[in-house]
Amino acid sequence: MYSTLFRNVLFPFYETKLRGRATLAYLGELERSQWRPERELRELNWRKMLAALRFAEQSVPFYRRRFAEYGVRVKDVHAPEDLARFPVLTKADLRAHGSELIADGWRGKLFRSGTGGSTGEPARFFYDHATYECRSAAALRSDAWAGGRIGDKELYIWGIPTLEPRWKKAKRTLHEALIRKKTVSAWNLAEERLAGVVDEIRRYQPNLVVGYTSPLYYTARYALETGHRLPTPRGIIATAERLFPHQREVIERAFQAPVYDRYGCREMMLIGAECERHEGKHLNIENVFLEVVRGGRHARPGEPGEVILSDLVCRSMPLLRYKNEDVVVAADKACSCGRGLPLLASVEGRVLDMIVGTDGQLLSSVFFPYFFKDNPTVERYQVHQDKTRAITIKIIPGEGYGPETSQAIERDLRRFLGERADIRVQLVSDIPVTSGGKFRFTMTEVPIEFGRGAAA
Repeated sequence: MYSTLFRNVLFPFYETKLRGRATLAYLGELERSQWRPERELRELNWRKMLAALRFAEQSVPFYRRRFAEYGVRVKDVHAPEDLARFPVLTKADLRAHGSELIADGWRGKLFRSGTGGSTGEPARFFYDHATYECRSAAALRSDAWAGGRIGDKELYIWGIPTLEPRWKKAKRTLHEALIRKKTVSAWNLAEERLAGVVDEIRRYQPNLVVGYTSPLYYTARYALETGHRLPTPRGIIATAERLFPHQREVIERAFQAPVYDRYGCREMMLIGAECERHEGKHLNIENVFLEVVRGGRHARPGEPGEVILSDLVCRSMPLLRYKNEDVVVAADKACSCGRGLPLLASVEGRVLDMIVGTDGQLLSSVFFPYFFKDNPTVERYQVHQDKTRAITIKIIPGEGYGPETSQAIERDLRRFLGERADIRVQLVSDIPVTSGGKFRFTMTEVPIEFGRGAAA
Protein backbone atom coordinates (compact mmCIF):
# COMPACT_ATOMS: atom_id res chain seq x y z
CA MET A 1 0.00 0.00 0.00
CA TYR A 2 2.69 2.52 1.06
CA SER A 3 4.86 1.59 -1.94
CA THR A 4 2.07 2.39 -4.38
CA LEU A 5 1.14 5.61 -2.56
CA PHE A 6 4.78 6.72 -2.40
CA ARG A 7 5.52 5.83 -6.02
CA ASN A 8 2.43 7.42 -7.55
CA VAL A 9 1.65 10.33 -5.19
CA LEU A 10 4.13 11.21 -2.45
CA PHE A 11 7.39 10.98 -4.38
CA PRO A 12 6.15 12.84 -7.50
CA PHE A 13 4.68 15.58 -5.27
CA TYR A 14 7.87 15.90 -3.21
CA GLU A 15 10.32 15.71 -6.11
CA THR A 16 8.41 17.79 -8.67
CA LYS A 17 6.18 20.19 -6.75
CA LEU A 18 8.01 20.78 -3.47
CA ARG A 19 11.63 20.57 -4.66
CA GLY A 20 11.08 21.70 -8.25
CA ARG A 21 13.24 18.92 -9.65
CA ALA A 22 12.98 17.43 -13.12
CA THR A 23 14.16 13.93 -12.10
CA LEU A 24 10.94 12.18 -13.09
CA ALA A 25 10.73 14.04 -16.40
CA TYR A 26 14.28 12.93 -17.20
CA LEU A 27 13.40 9.39 -16.16
CA GLY A 28 10.46 9.36 -18.55
CA GLU A 29 12.72 10.51 -21.38
CA LEU A 30 15.31 7.83 -20.58
CA GLU A 31 12.71 5.07 -20.38
CA ARG A 32 11.55 5.99 -23.87
CA SER A 33 14.97 6.59 -25.43
CA GLN A 34 16.42 3.23 -24.34
CA TRP A 35 14.25 1.52 -26.99
CA ARG A 36 15.44 3.72 -29.86
CA PRO A 37 17.74 2.03 -32.40
CA GLU A 38 21.44 2.07 -31.53
CA ARG A 39 22.24 4.12 -34.62
CA GLU A 40 19.90 6.91 -33.48
CA LEU A 41 21.27 6.84 -29.94
CA ARG A 42 24.86 7.05 -31.16
CA GLU A 43 23.97 10.01 -33.37
CA LEU A 44 22.33 11.74 -30.40
CA ASN A 45 25.34 10.89 -28.25
CA TRP A 46 27.70 12.46 -30.82
CA ARG A 47 25.59 15.61 -31.21
CA LYS A 48 25.61 16.07 -27.44
CA MET A 49 29.38 15.58 -27.40
CA LEU A 50 29.88 18.31 -30.00
CA ALA A 51 27.58 20.63 -28.05
CA ALA A 52 29.56 19.99 -24.86
CA LEU A 53 32.84 20.70 -26.67
CA ARG A 54 31.49 23.94 -28.15
CA PHE A 55 30.28 25.09 -24.74
CA ALA A 56 33.64 24.28 -23.17
CA GLU A 57 35.54 26.16 -25.88
CA GLN A 58 33.35 29.23 -25.50
CA SER A 59 32.65 29.30 -21.77
CA VAL A 60 35.28 27.39 -19.74
CA PRO A 61 38.68 29.09 -19.18
CA PHE A 62 40.63 25.84 -18.77
CA TYR A 63 39.44 24.36 -22.07
CA ARG A 64 39.91 27.62 -23.99
CA ARG A 65 43.53 27.74 -22.88
CA ARG A 66 44.23 24.02 -23.28
CA PHE A 67 42.61 23.79 -26.73
CA ALA A 68 44.72 26.76 -27.86
CA GLU A 69 47.87 25.10 -26.50
CA TYR A 70 47.07 21.95 -28.50
CA GLY A 71 46.11 23.96 -31.58
CA VAL A 72 42.66 22.39 -31.87
CA ARG A 73 39.25 23.92 -32.61
CA VAL A 74 35.85 22.31 -32.18
CA LYS A 75 34.80 23.44 -35.68
CA ASP A 76 37.37 20.99 -37.07
CA VAL A 77 35.81 17.99 -35.31
CA HIS A 78 33.73 15.90 -37.74
CA ALA A 79 34.02 12.36 -36.37
CA PRO A 80 34.94 10.64 -33.09
CA GLU A 81 38.40 9.87 -34.48
CA ASP A 82 39.12 13.61 -34.52
CA LEU A 83 38.93 13.68 -30.73
CA ALA A 84 42.36 12.03 -30.53
CA ARG A 85 43.92 15.45 -31.21
CA PHE A 86 42.22 16.97 -28.16
CA PRO A 87 43.77 16.97 -24.68
CA VAL A 88 42.84 14.45 -22.01
CA LEU A 89 41.67 15.73 -18.63
CA THR A 90 43.37 14.07 -15.65
CA LYS A 91 42.95 14.00 -11.89
CA ALA A 92 46.10 16.13 -11.70
CA ASP A 93 44.31 18.74 -13.86
CA LEU A 94 41.35 18.71 -11.47
CA ARG A 95 43.65 19.23 -8.53
CA ALA A 96 45.71 21.99 -10.13
CA HIS A 97 43.11 23.83 -12.24
CA GLY A 98 39.74 23.13 -10.60
CA SER A 99 38.70 26.79 -10.44
CA GLU A 100 39.46 27.25 -14.17
CA LEU A 101 37.04 24.43 -14.98
CA ILE A 102 34.05 26.39 -13.66
CA ALA A 103 32.11 27.94 -16.54
CA ASP A 104 32.25 31.72 -17.03
CA GLY A 105 29.46 33.54 -15.25
CA TRP A 106 28.07 30.48 -13.46
CA ARG A 107 25.78 31.74 -10.70
CA GLY A 108 23.83 28.67 -9.67
CA LYS A 109 24.43 26.51 -6.62
CA LEU A 110 27.27 24.03 -6.89
CA PHE A 111 27.60 20.72 -5.06
CA ARG A 112 31.08 19.63 -4.01
CA SER A 113 32.29 16.07 -4.31
CA GLY A 114 35.52 14.16 -4.49
CA THR A 115 36.96 10.76 -5.12
CA GLY A 116 40.08 8.75 -4.53
CA GLY A 117 39.18 6.57 -7.49
CA SER A 118 41.04 3.34 -8.17
CA THR A 119 44.36 5.19 -8.17
CA GLY A 120 44.33 6.54 -4.63
CA GLU A 121 44.88 10.06 -5.96
CA PRO A 122 42.11 12.28 -4.54
CA ALA A 123 40.38 14.75 -6.84
CA ARG A 124 37.73 17.35 -6.08
CA PHE A 125 35.03 18.60 -8.43
CA PHE A 126 31.64 20.32 -8.54
CA TYR A 127 28.33 19.75 -10.30
CA ASP A 128 24.96 21.50 -10.51
CA HIS A 129 21.50 20.31 -9.56
CA ALA A 130 20.31 19.69 -13.13
CA THR A 131 23.25 17.30 -13.52
CA TYR A 132 22.32 15.56 -10.27
CA GLU A 133 18.74 15.11 -11.49
CA CYS A 134 19.86 13.56 -14.79
CA ARG A 135 22.21 11.20 -12.98
CA SER A 136 19.51 10.22 -10.49
CA ALA A 137 17.14 9.46 -13.36
CA ALA A 138 19.73 7.22 -15.04
CA ALA A 139 20.23 5.33 -11.77
CA LEU A 140 16.47 4.87 -11.37
CA ARG A 141 16.22 3.48 -14.89
CA SER A 142 18.93 0.89 -14.24
CA ASP A 143 17.40 0.08 -10.82
CA ALA A 144 14.25 -0.90 -12.70
CA TRP A 145 16.25 -3.34 -14.84
CA ALA A 146 17.22 -5.08 -11.58
CA GLY A 147 13.63 -5.14 -10.31
CA GLY A 148 13.82 -1.97 -8.23
CA ARG A 149 10.80 0.32 -8.05
CA ILE A 150 10.42 3.70 -6.38
CA GLY A 151 8.86 3.18 -2.95
CA ASP A 152 9.88 -0.46 -2.54
CA LYS A 153 12.31 -1.43 0.21
CA GLU A 154 15.98 -1.07 -0.68
CA LEU A 155 18.94 -2.11 1.46
CA TYR A 156 22.41 -0.70 0.78
CA ILE A 157 25.68 -2.19 1.99
CA TRP A 158 27.39 1.11 1.46
CA GLY A 159 29.72 3.79 2.74
CA ILE A 160 28.49 5.71 5.76
CA PRO A 161 30.25 8.94 6.84
CA THR A 162 32.92 7.96 9.35
CA LEU A 163 32.59 11.01 11.63
CA GLU A 164 28.97 12.03 11.05
CA PRO A 165 27.44 14.45 13.61
CA ARG A 166 24.57 13.00 15.63
CA TRP A 167 21.99 15.43 14.22
CA LYS A 168 23.03 14.65 10.68
CA LYS A 169 22.82 10.92 11.30
CA ALA A 170 19.31 11.37 12.74
CA LYS A 171 18.27 13.40 9.70
CA ARG A 172 19.66 10.77 7.31
CA THR A 173 17.92 7.97 9.23
CA LEU A 174 14.55 9.76 9.06
CA HIS A 175 14.96 10.50 5.35
CA GLU A 176 15.82 6.87 4.62
CA ALA A 177 12.82 5.64 6.60
CA LEU A 178 10.49 7.84 4.56
CA ILE A 179 11.86 6.65 1.21
CA ARG A 180 12.08 3.02 2.41
CA LYS A 181 15.85 2.76 2.20
CA LYS A 182 18.15 1.20 4.77
CA THR A 183 21.94 1.55 4.80
CA VAL A 184 24.35 -0.73 6.65
CA SER A 185 28.02 0.13 6.82
CA ALA A 186 30.35 -1.49 4.29
CA TRP A 187 33.43 -0.56 6.29
CA ASN A 188 33.74 -2.98 9.20
CA LEU A 189 32.89 -6.50 8.09
CA ALA A 190 34.32 -8.61 10.89
CA GLU A 191 32.60 -11.97 11.37
CA GLU A 192 30.48 -10.72 14.27
CA ARG A 193 29.52 -7.64 12.20
CA LEU A 194 28.56 -9.85 9.26
CA ALA A 195 26.19 -11.71 11.56
CA GLY A 196 24.55 -8.37 12.34
CA VAL A 197 24.35 -7.46 8.65
CA VAL A 198 22.67 -10.78 7.88
CA ASP A 199 20.18 -10.20 10.72
CA GLU A 200 19.40 -6.70 9.41
CA ILE A 201 18.77 -8.03 5.91
CA ARG A 202 16.49 -10.75 7.28
CA ARG A 203 14.52 -8.28 9.39
CA TYR A 204 14.20 -5.66 6.68
CA GLN A 205 13.19 -8.05 3.85
CA PRO A 206 14.34 -5.71 1.05
CA ASN A 207 12.99 -5.84 -2.50
CA LEU A 208 16.37 -4.67 -3.83
CA VAL A 209 19.88 -5.01 -2.38
CA VAL A 210 22.66 -2.67 -3.52
CA GLY A 211 26.26 -2.87 -2.38
CA TYR A 212 29.97 -2.73 -3.02
CA THR A 213 31.01 -6.03 -4.56
CA SER A 214 33.40 -7.30 -1.85
CA PRO A 215 31.09 -6.59 1.11
CA LEU A 216 28.19 -8.22 -0.77
CA TYR A 217 30.34 -11.25 -1.51
CA TYR A 218 31.59 -11.66 2.07
CA THR A 219 28.10 -11.19 3.47
CA ALA A 220 26.75 -13.87 1.12
CA ARG A 221 29.67 -16.18 1.82
CA TYR A 222 29.23 -15.79 5.56
CA ALA A 223 25.51 -16.59 5.28
CA LEU A 224 26.23 -19.75 3.29
CA GLU A 225 29.08 -20.95 5.51
CA THR A 226 27.12 -20.40 8.72
CA GLY A 227 23.78 -21.72 7.47
CA HIS A 228 21.89 -18.42 7.64
CA ARG A 229 19.07 -18.16 5.11
CA LEU A 230 18.77 -14.76 3.46
CA PRO A 231 15.52 -13.31 2.06
CA THR A 232 15.09 -13.30 -1.70
CA PRO A 233 14.89 -9.80 -3.23
CA ARG A 234 13.99 -9.15 -6.86
CA GLY A 235 17.61 -8.33 -7.59
CA ILE A 236 21.03 -7.48 -6.20
CA ILE A 237 23.16 -4.67 -7.66
CA ALA A 238 26.94 -5.03 -7.27
CA THR A 239 29.09 -1.99 -7.93
CA ALA A 240 32.34 -0.08 -7.14
CA GLU A 241 34.57 -3.10 -7.80
CA ARG A 242 35.02 -5.68 -10.50
CA LEU A 243 32.55 -8.54 -10.11
CA PHE A 244 34.16 -11.93 -10.68
CA PRO A 245 32.12 -14.99 -11.74
CA HIS A 246 32.77 -16.82 -8.46
CA GLN A 247 31.49 -13.79 -6.53
CA ARG A 248 28.33 -13.61 -8.63
CA GLU A 249 27.71 -17.30 -8.08
CA VAL A 250 28.10 -17.06 -4.30
CA ILE A 251 25.90 -13.96 -3.99
CA GLU A 252 23.16 -15.44 -6.18
CA ARG A 253 23.26 -18.72 -4.28
CA ALA A 254 22.98 -16.99 -0.90
CA PHE A 255 20.12 -14.68 -1.90
CA GLN A 256 18.49 -16.94 -4.49
CA ALA A 257 18.20 -13.85 -6.71
CA PRO A 258 20.02 -12.52 -9.80
CA VAL A 259 23.01 -10.17 -9.49
CA TYR A 260 23.20 -7.08 -11.72
CA ASP A 261 26.71 -5.75 -12.31
CA ARG A 262 26.98 -1.95 -12.46
CA TYR A 263 29.87 0.30 -13.45
CA GLY A 264 30.34 3.94 -12.57
CA CYS A 265 32.65 6.49 -11.06
CA ARG A 266 31.97 9.35 -8.69
CA GLU A 267 32.93 11.94 -11.30
CA MET A 268 30.18 10.82 -13.73
CA MET A 269 28.11 8.44 -11.58
CA LEU A 270 26.48 5.71 -13.68
CA ILE A 271 28.43 4.64 -16.78
CA GLY A 272 26.97 1.23 -17.53
CA ALA A 273 24.65 -1.38 -16.00
CA GLU A 274 23.37 -4.87 -16.73
CA CYS A 275 19.77 -5.44 -17.73
CA GLU A 276 17.77 -8.61 -17.12
CA ARG A 277 19.64 -10.47 -19.91
CA HIS A 278 23.11 -10.06 -18.29
CA GLU A 279 24.87 -9.88 -21.67
CA GLY A 280 27.00 -6.85 -20.82
CA LYS A 281 26.59 -3.41 -19.31
CA HIS A 282 24.33 -0.98 -21.20
CA LEU A 283 26.04 2.38 -21.53
CA ASN A 284 24.34 5.46 -20.10
CA ILE A 285 24.76 6.96 -23.54
CA GLU A 286 22.27 9.80 -23.06
CA ASN A 287 24.45 11.34 -20.31
CA VAL A 288 27.98 10.10 -20.98
CA PHE A 289 30.24 9.91 -24.04
CA LEU A 290 32.69 7.04 -23.64
CA GLU A 291 35.88 6.45 -25.60
CA VAL A 292 37.91 3.27 -25.24
CA VAL A 293 41.46 4.22 -26.23
CA ARG A 294 44.30 1.85 -27.09
CA GLY A 295 47.67 3.01 -28.34
CA GLY A 296 46.44 6.46 -29.37
CA ARG A 297 43.42 5.15 -31.28
CA HIS A 298 39.91 4.04 -30.44
CA ALA A 299 39.95 0.36 -29.52
CA ARG A 300 37.93 -2.05 -31.59
CA PRO A 301 35.11 -4.06 -29.94
CA GLY A 302 36.68 -6.90 -28.01
CA GLU A 303 39.94 -5.03 -27.39
CA PRO A 304 40.76 -3.71 -23.91
CA GLY A 305 41.46 -0.01 -23.71
CA GLU A 306 41.64 2.94 -21.35
CA VAL A 307 38.44 4.75 -20.47
CA ILE A 308 38.04 8.39 -21.56
CA LEU A 309 34.76 9.92 -20.36
CA SER A 310 32.87 13.10 -21.21
CA ASP A 311 29.90 14.40 -19.23
CA LEU A 312 27.22 15.45 -21.71
CA VAL A 313 24.95 17.15 -19.17
CA CYS A 314 26.96 19.25 -16.73
CA ARG A 315 27.51 22.86 -17.80
CA SER A 316 28.76 24.26 -14.47
CA MET A 317 32.01 22.27 -14.41
CA PRO A 318 32.06 20.03 -17.49
CA LEU A 319 34.52 17.14 -17.40
CA LEU A 320 35.45 16.33 -21.00
CA ARG A 321 37.77 13.58 -22.21
CA TYR A 322 38.38 12.68 -18.57
CA LYS A 323 40.77 9.81 -17.88
CA ASN A 324 39.43 7.83 -14.92
CA GLU A 325 42.25 5.24 -15.15
CA ASP A 326 40.01 2.22 -15.71
CA VAL A 327 40.31 -0.41 -18.45
CA VAL A 328 37.22 -1.78 -20.24
CA VAL A 329 36.26 -3.86 -23.26
CA ALA A 330 33.43 -2.79 -25.58
CA ALA A 331 31.07 -5.52 -26.75
CA ASP A 332 30.92 -6.51 -30.41
CA LYS A 333 27.17 -7.23 -30.43
CA ALA A 334 23.86 -5.80 -29.28
CA CYS A 335 21.90 -7.08 -26.30
CA SER A 336 19.05 -9.48 -27.01
CA CYS A 337 16.75 -7.39 -24.77
CA GLY A 338 16.10 -5.04 -27.72
CA ARG A 339 17.41 -1.86 -26.08
CA GLY A 340 19.48 0.32 -28.39
CA LEU A 341 21.95 1.23 -25.64
CA PRO A 342 25.36 -0.20 -26.64
CA LEU A 343 27.17 -2.61 -24.35
CA LEU A 344 30.41 -2.88 -22.45
CA ALA A 345 31.55 -6.50 -22.47
CA SER A 346 33.64 -6.14 -19.30
CA VAL A 347 35.37 -3.79 -16.91
CA GLU A 348 38.92 -5.02 -16.43
CA GLY A 349 40.14 -2.54 -13.81
CA ARG A 350 39.39 -1.83 -10.15
CA VAL A 351 40.26 -5.08 -8.39
CA LEU A 352 40.13 -4.27 -4.71
CA ASP A 353 41.32 -6.13 -1.61
CA MET A 354 39.86 -6.36 1.87
CA ILE A 355 42.00 -5.25 4.82
CA VAL A 356 41.87 -7.44 7.95
CA GLY A 357 41.91 -5.89 11.43
CA THR A 358 43.58 -7.25 14.57
CA ASP A 359 40.38 -8.91 15.78
CA GLY A 360 39.21 -10.13 12.39
CA GLN A 361 37.47 -6.95 11.24
CA LEU A 362 37.17 -6.85 7.44
CA LEU A 363 37.50 -3.34 6.08
CA SER A 364 36.38 -2.92 2.49
CA SER A 365 39.12 -1.28 0.46
CA VAL A 366 36.45 1.04 -0.95
CA PHE A 367 36.77 2.66 2.47
CA PHE A 368 40.14 4.21 1.66
CA PRO A 369 39.09 6.45 -1.26
CA TYR A 370 36.20 7.53 0.98
CA PHE A 371 38.59 8.12 3.89
CA PHE A 372 41.12 10.18 1.91
CA LYS A 373 38.90 12.00 -0.60
CA ASP A 374 38.41 15.12 1.53
CA ASN A 375 42.03 15.40 2.69
CA PRO A 376 43.68 17.83 0.26
CA THR A 377 47.11 17.39 1.90
CA VAL A 378 47.36 13.79 0.62
CA GLU A 379 48.52 13.77 -2.99
CA ARG A 380 48.47 9.99 -3.37
CA TYR A 381 48.45 6.91 -1.18
CA GLN A 382 48.77 3.13 -1.17
CA VAL A 383 47.79 0.71 1.59
CA HIS A 384 49.72 -2.56 2.03
CA GLN A 385 49.04 -5.27 4.61
CA ASP A 386 51.63 -8.01 5.13
CA LYS A 387 51.07 -11.53 6.48
CA THR A 388 51.45 -10.34 10.08
CA ARG A 389 48.53 -7.90 9.51
CA ALA A 390 50.86 -4.94 9.83
CA ILE A 391 49.62 -2.09 7.63
CA THR A 392 51.88 0.36 5.86
CA ILE A 393 50.29 3.41 4.27
CA LYS A 394 52.56 5.03 1.74
CA ILE A 395 51.68 8.68 1.24
CA ILE A 396 52.95 11.27 -1.19
CA PRO A 397 52.41 14.41 0.91
CA GLY A 398 50.94 17.56 -0.55
CA GLU A 399 50.92 21.15 0.57
CA GLY A 400 50.02 21.52 4.24
CA TYR A 401 50.88 17.94 5.21
CA GLY A 402 52.54 17.74 8.62
CA PRO A 403 53.47 15.23 11.33
CA GLU A 404 50.07 15.74 12.94
CA THR A 405 48.43 14.54 9.69
CA SER A 406 50.19 11.18 9.94
CA GLN A 407 49.18 10.87 13.58
CA ALA A 408 45.55 11.68 12.76
CA ILE A 409 45.45 9.12 9.95
CA GLU A 410 46.84 6.39 12.21
CA ARG A 411 44.47 7.33 15.05
CA ASP A 412 41.35 7.47 12.86
CA LEU A 413 42.12 4.16 11.13
CA ARG A 414 42.46 2.39 14.48
CA ARG A 415 38.83 3.31 15.14
CA PHE A 416 37.95 0.86 12.36
CA LEU A 417 40.76 -1.71 12.61
CA GLY A 418 41.18 -1.92 16.38
CA GLU A 419 43.37 -0.05 18.84
CA ARG A 420 46.04 -2.76 18.64
CA ALA A 421 46.32 -2.48 14.87
CA ASP A 422 49.91 -2.07 13.65
CA ILE A 423 49.52 0.95 11.35
CA ARG A 424 52.44 2.97 10.04
CA VAL A 425 52.39 5.97 7.74
CA GLN A 426 55.40 6.17 5.44
CA LEU A 427 56.02 9.35 3.45
CA VAL A 428 57.41 8.68 -0.02
CA SER A 429 58.18 10.65 -3.17
CA ASP A 430 56.75 8.10 -5.61
CA ILE A 431 54.41 5.09 -5.69
CA PRO A 432 55.08 2.74 -8.62
CA VAL A 433 52.42 1.10 -10.77
CA THR A 434 52.18 -2.65 -11.39
CA SER A 435 53.91 -4.39 -14.29
CA GLY A 436 50.62 -4.08 -16.16
CA GLY A 437 50.63 -0.32 -15.75
CA LYS A 438 47.76 -0.29 -13.21
CA PHE A 439 47.92 1.36 -9.82
CA ARG A 440 46.69 -0.75 -6.91
CA PHE A 441 45.84 1.38 -3.92
CA THR A 442 45.20 -1.54 -1.52
CA MET A 443 47.11 -4.79 -1.30
CA THR A 444 46.82 -7.49 1.34
CA GLU A 445 48.64 -10.75 2.01
CA VAL A 446 46.12 -11.91 4.62
CA PRO A 447 43.72 -14.68 3.56
CA ILE A 448 40.12 -14.41 4.73
CA GLU A 449 38.34 -17.38 6.33
CA PHE A 450 35.04 -17.66 8.15
CA GLY A 451 33.78 -20.17 10.66
CA ARG A 452 36.99 -20.15 12.78
CA GLY A 453 36.35 -17.18 15.03
CA ALA A 454 38.23 -14.12 13.83
CA ALA A 455 39.36 -14.12 10.22
CA ALA A 456 42.82 -15.66 9.93
